[in-house]
Amino acid sequence: MLDYDERRGTELIATLDAYFVNGASLTRTKETLHIHVNTVVQRLERIGRLLGKDWNSPARSLEIQLALRLHHLARRL
Repeated sequence: MLDYDERRGTELIATLDAYFVNGASLTRTKETLHIHVNTVVQRLERIGRLLGKDWNSPARSLEIQLALRLHHLARRL
């Protein structure tokens, strides 16, 4: 998804990060990102197409959240 964001100028990583930080709440995610809720839904649908439809299952979402945290830590170094 990092490459996808970079190539297409999208903000899927930021959306996914905000979604998890906000406890999977669409309302809080849209408020955090200052975008319309439909935009959040569209981005999450695109994320689902890229990561597979099980991306928000408990086990898979944990893997993704850990990957996001590792990515943020690596950027700080």
